Order: sequence, then structure tokens, then C-alpha cells
Amino acid sequence: MTAPVHALPYTTLLHFAPMRSRSVSRRVWTLSTLCAAMIQIGTQAMASPPPTSAPEVRAHAEHLTGGYSTRYPSVAIFKGIPYAQPPVGALRWQAPQPTTPRHGPQPATDFAAACYQDSYNTAWYQRLADSFGAAPNTFSDPVFSEDCLYLNVWTPALHNAYPRPVMVFIHGGSNKAGWSFEANYQADALAALGDVVVVSVGYRLGIFGFFGHPELAPAVARTNFGLLDQIAALTYVHQAIAAFGGDPANVTVFGESAGGEDIGYLITSPLAHGLIRRAIIQSGGFVLREHATLADAEQLGRTLSNVLPETPTLATLRRLSSDTLFRAAQRALPKHDYMPVVDGYSVLTTPYAALRDRLPIDLLIGSNQNESYMYLTADANAYEADLQSLPVTTHAPLRAFSGSEPTPQLQHDRLNTFVDMACPTYVYADAVTRSGRRAWVYRFNRIRAGDGAKRVLAYHGAELPYVFNTHDAWLPTDDADRALGLAMLRYWSAFARTGDPNSAGLAVWPAYDRHAPKVMALTVPSVASEAPDHALCLNLASALYGAADP
Repeated sequence: MTAPVHALPYTTLLHFAPMRSRSVSRRVWTLSTLCAAMIQIGTQAMASPPPTSAPEVRAHAEHLTGGYSTRYPSVAIFKGIPYAQPPVGALRWQAPQPTTPRHGPQPATDFAAACYQDSYNTAWYQRLADSFGAAPNTFSDPVFSEDCLYLNVWTPALHNAYPRPVMVFIHGGSNKAGWSFEANYQADALAALGDVVVVSVGYRLGIFGFFGHPELAPAVARTNFGLLDQIAALTYVHQAIAAFGGDPANVTVFGESAGGEDIGYLITSPLAHGLIRRAIIQSGGFVLREHATLADAEQLGRTLSNVLPETPTLATLRRLSSDTLFRAAQRALPKHDYMPVVDGYSVLTTPYAALRDRLPIDLLIGSNQNESYMYLTADANAYEADLQSLPVTTHAPLRAFSGSEPTPQLQHDRLNTFVDMACPTYVYADAVTRSGRRAWVYRFNRIRAGDGAKRVLAYHGAELPYVFNTHDAWLPTDDADRALGLAMLRYWSAFARTGDPNSAGLAVWPAYDRHAPKVMALTVPSVASEAPDHALCLNLASALYGAADP
């Protein structure tokens, strides 16, 4: 039996890069070469016994004791590190407050509770896995609590001489669900094989994190509490990550779905200035369609109060139990989309308007081929309703663009994926290059083997097990998937290291160029090709995303 792949320094991986073929113009790893490299890496890593004592750090005036990864013994893991005070009682709907250092050794071996929510996220996994034949009881909820402002660190660099790049992950879940330690976000492989320090962050969700109320007016922070949590976590990283072997001057924030959406606000927030060097946005481009304001957030407070007896005050709302408040919000706001808003403090303008100015940050950004498909049916009326909700000047070109698909479900998916996900990647990349920095655009196209995958195609979130190299047991995974996962892990970590995803042995990924735009198709084999729909996107972008801006 072949030993599992374990950690060696990033430079060791480069040793296995094959010679460039004379018969092709791009560099690729053949599947057999890559698998042989993985086997060799695993065999060498197994020769090193795991450490015999628990890893310890002194960070942020605390003495933390963690553990080591069982898959990658060189990676130390510190779980459940508090980066702010519990936002409970009077601290509910306040900006995150600094922690008080705890005395004595503190165990950091267990994940903290997930931020308060219901089973929305677990149900998403159950729905997806049903396509692949997995039993519903494969998934269960963790403990939920408002006491949830904790982060986790995976590091291969505790006892090494040079600091590693830092990758801070913001999880998705519609800003109302999800947690920092989901199975797909276990970062020991990314830390080991990418030779980076990885941090994952819990932040307030739903009514607890994205709320406003007129009585909050005296405070400077009147909404966007979940976003402020993320900034507080980045501040902790800036101050403490050197103790874990990370480089505080080289921090890349990356996130998927709502995590990518929030990054669209973080990279333009004045409060995050100096905390982020680079960014990766995965399937979060829909942020360009958001134009909500502080007044909209405050209306949430009024609407919530209307379903409770005697129109309670803010102080009364703060005294409600987590469950009572959560259930009231479900009744009052059953279909509300939680998101940051323009508040004049943490967010100064809409994400699309911010792109009119400089965006001086290197950016890796992309979307999946079929972001909407698994959520849609063959209902032509639903397609028409979504098309009619867009500015009238876009109807004809978008109908022609999406109407080429053979079924109503595919037509609807092509429309929604383009407007919400694919087109924004070009808009962001264009803004970055206008600022004199570099952007890299991808399209994830890989569809797993088997009939189950045909029901979801290259779905929303499909890239995550590849980035983290955490292919769930219920996902059909073959050697091609494992090879693509290792390649993507290397692209992401190389970008975090230098701002350029390219490295020896990988297919060349060209930087975005508005005059000759290329997109990296992440599939088997991966290849850069002419950017589809680029001209259509830039022609429609102002109408699609800027119409509601002042």
C-alpha cells in the first residue's frame, strides 16, 4: 500500500517538475508524473516521525498549546483562539471588543462553537451529497453560539528560520450560515503542501452580524458587525501571526461565496487598510450587484421589532435569548439576504462604485461554470422573471447569450452565472490592472465522474475540495481530481507567496490583459484560453452593476 501524502517544503515539490515537452507550447504535469511525485513526497514524509510533544506558542500575550496534524505531522494546529470578546449581552450589535489575555497555558486543541445559525448549511451539504448517493446522516450541525469570535491556525513554520505567507480564509454560507472548520476547510494539506500559514475565521452571521437599528445611532459602528469581526481577526493576525511562523506583511485573504462577497468590501474598507496585501475571491462576484445602505440595515430593526410584543427597544432586543431572537428574525425576514451595507464607517461606497477608483491590490478571482444549475428547475417562467429583473437595455443581448443553451435549466444557469459570477471577475480584473497591479482570472470547469455529478455539474462551491485538498469520502474522486487539486493548491499558495500563481511544472496562467484577455480553465487538463463573454461583459457592466449607484 502506498503511504499517504504528507508535508515537505514547497521547494521539494518543485523538484518533481517534469521537463517541458517540445511538442506543446504550455507546461503541464502528466498525471503519471504528478501521482509519482505525490507518492514520493508521501514516502519521504513518512520517514520523519511526528513530534513527541505538543506545539506551543506565545502569541498576543497568551501561552497557547495546540496539536499536530495526523495527516501531515509537520503541521501544527491551534484551534479556537479568541480574537475578540464574546459579543453577548450588552456587546450584542457592538463592534468587536479586544480580548483580555488569559493567564497560564491555554489549550487550543478544540474548535470553538460555530456562530449562531440553524441547519441551513448542513441542509445544503445534504442536498448536494444526495446527488452522489450519500446518506443525510453523513452531516450534522456543530454547536451554535453567539460566543463564536475565534480563529484557527495551521502552520508548518513553528521552528523554521523564515516567515511564511499567510492565507486568511473567510467562509461562505450567505452570511447567515457556515463555520470556519467545516470538513472542506481543514487546512493541513494547504499549509503543508503550499508551505503557508493558514487562518480560518468565525464571524457573526445573519441577524447577529448584519443588523441595524435606529437606536444604534450614537455609536460609530451601527451595522456590518460580521464585517467588523473579520477586520478584528485580520488585526489579530497582523499583531500575532509572527509567533506562528507567519509573515504579517504578506497576508492574503481568500474566501468563497459570501466569504468572497465580504472580501469585496474588505479590500476597499478604510478599516482594513494595511492588513491585506493580496486577495482571492472565489464565486463572490455578485457583490457588484449590492447597493444597500445604513437606512436599509436600520429597517431590519424596525421589521424585527414589529413581530415582537410591544415594539421592544434595542435594550430589550439585547436581552432576548439567542434562539428567541433568531426565530423572530426568521418570521420577520424569512427571505432576507444578509450583506454588508454602505454605512460611512466600515464601508464608504458600494463595491462597484469603489472600482471607479484605484484598487491597488493583486487579485486572483474566478467563478465556476455552473454556479446556479443545482438550484434551478426547467421552469421557463423563472428564467424570464430573472431576466426581466435586470435593466431593460440588457435584455436582448442576455437573451441571445443564454438562449443558445439547449434546455431552460441550462439557459437560466448561463444567465445567472454570467450576471452574478463570471462577468464580475472581468470587472474586478479590469479595475486592478487600471491601478497598475495584476489580476488573474479563472473558470472552474471540472465535473466529477459518475451520474451524480451530471445533476449538479461544476456547481457553486465545487472548487473548495480542490483548493484545500479535502475531497470528501462521498465525492467520487479519481487520480485526475487529485492531480487538479494539487495544481490548484499550488496556484493559490504561489499567488499568496508572490502575487503570481505560476510556478514550475504547472500550466502557464497569463495575467489578465483587457486587450487580449485570457482565463485559466481549471479542469483536466487545465489550460489558458481566450476569455469567453469578455466583450459582452464590459459592454453591459455599467448597466448591470452601476445603475443603482449615486
